[in-house]
Amino acid sequence: MIDIKNFTESDIEFQEVTRLYNLVSHDVQAHADEMKEGWAIIDKSLKRDRLLLYKDDMVLGYLGYAQGRDENNQNCYFNIFIDPDHNGNGYRQLLYDKMLNDVKVFNCNRLYADIYEHSNYDNFKKFLILNKFYIGLKIRESSLNLEDVDLNKYYPLLEKLDSKGIKFYDAKNEMQDFPNHYEKLEELGWKYGKDFPMPEGIVHTREPFEQFMKHQKLFEEKRYGIEIVAVEGERYVGATDIHVLPKSDPCKAWTGSLGVLRKYRRQGIATALKVKAFEKLRPKGIKQVRTDNEEN
Repeated sequence: MIDIKNFTESDIEFQEVTRLYNLVSHDVQAHADEMKEGWAIIDKSLKRDRLLLYKDDMVLGYLGYAQGRDENNQNCYFNIFIDPDHNGNGYRQLLYDKMLNDVKVFNCNRLYADIYEHSNYDNFKKFLILNKFYIGLKIRESSLNLEDVDLNKYYPLLEKLDSKGIKFYDAKNEMQDFPNHYEKLEELGWKYGKDFPMPEGIVHTREPFEQFMKHQKLFEEKRYGIEIVAVEGERYVGATDIHVLPKSDPCKAWTGSLGVLRKYRRQGIATALKVKAFEKLRPKGIKQVRTDNEEN
């Protein structure tokens, strides 16, 4: 018998969600503890759920969805993970139909899903096309082996920026005593983040400072690869944050964001941020850094 149940945040459910995610993922193998940590800081003012599809007592798939914020509050972002041994049974459609009914509570009028161009996601891609989804944005997935990078060739750039008064600091370990540090950090990310491309129908929105701090605390306490901030005088002008999932893959890191204020672009600051970040990551045993960028 097929049954779809709402997520109750039990340990077993986190384990099952992690198992299904890992069966489909072409890259990182997630850890249930890190899944829990992320779920614990979600913004509870927004509608969010995971729908679990059971056949008797076995979980064969799940759909996770979340409501957008502010101007995006009628948007729904979702993804579906099905045990590959059970593809072709219409389970995605069952989960999708259940979600469509659930998101009526916030008058959802736009749906968004993301997939990688990899064979692991072919069945989901076919499902999306069948349900009349179209490509709104293409993201290029890239990886860099840190051992192959010659950082020495970038030192003249660092010296040039230093002579112009651009300084670089480790946000967690060198900036805690800077005045209004977290307020400036959040504002910086908001300002340069507004230039990131978005699919049609999604606008940039600013999360509450309290929510920003929840993410920042989790990052600094449990997922800190490195965060480098470029500073001129007392002004934060650029930053990059790189995350590590120590229980999932301690030798790999993921770029959260990289950005520079418009006035300071085309001076090599973004490159310098990466160089400084890589210098800090190498002694931590990080071998590879992954990043996603809009294709254009």
